[in-house]
Amino acid sequence: MKHFVEDQAKLLPSSIKDLQARRHFRIPVGPPLALGLLQMPVGMAYNLVMAITTDFQSTTYTSCHAFNIFPTTSAAAKSQHKVWALVCWLEFPFLMASAWLHIRFYRRNLPRPVRSFGCLMAIVMAVSSFSMLLWGNFAQEDGDSLLHIAIALSLFGSCAIYMAGSFVCAKYYMRERSRQMHDELSLRLKSGLVLTYYTWVVIMWIFYFVHQKFCLPLAYSVFGIGEFISCECFFIYLSTVYFDFYHVYIYYDQRLGFFLSEL
Repeated sequence: MKHFVEDQAKLLPSSIKDLQARRHFRIPVGPPLALGLLQMPVGMAYNLVMAITTDFQSTTYTSCHAFNIFPTTSAAAKSQHKVWALVCWLEFPFLMASAWLHIRFYRRNLPRPVRSFGCLMAIVMAVSSFSMLLWGNFAQEDGDSLLHIAIALSLFGSCAIYMAGSFVCAKYYMRERSRQMHDELSLRLKSGLVLTYYTWVVIMWIFYFVHQKFCLPLAYSVFGIGEFISCECFFIYLSTVYFDFYHVYIYYDQRLGFFLSEL
């Protein structure tokens, strides 16, 4: 074997490529993926600020004429529909990339009993990605239209299921390995976002039904605040993908081409 290695080292180059230095580099996956997924919470905050400052009267209007000071995310997106459509289209490839990476990640790292469940959660994330894209394309639909209601229910249901299910998967993953500092930070951040999300979801729906039943002043404002906070929590939760894939790289080698490192 030793003589074979020595003979191989003495071989003459067969082409000009063998005389050139091999070029290779690597691109981290976690940071650009997390930044791409932060477009939604930033865009939603932009919609809210612009709706309040430039279109306050129409975005705070209620059918029962109750006093309202806070636009809903749907009303803000409708007011800034062109910007919101652009944000949704720019976010979509990052959402699909995250779903694909999570399928591979769960298949490799989760215990066998919950592996299929993890893949199912990644599929739910892909479904929510299409719902977000539909929301961006049809942001101008009225709040009481059938299309708007269908998109809203699909988006809310898929987001709530994904957030709970992916958090369970994260707990299983952390339990099966020795935790490091970034693992502890990731779990604490996700725990805080999940708790805040479901707390405000409950408050949001309570005040929505209060508004629909009694049309009390500011009830719809509390609903709008809860909707905004819960949506921000969900989209920021998606960007915690950085902690899942901070160690993953896209490699390029002159001979092997592009390939993904171990998950």
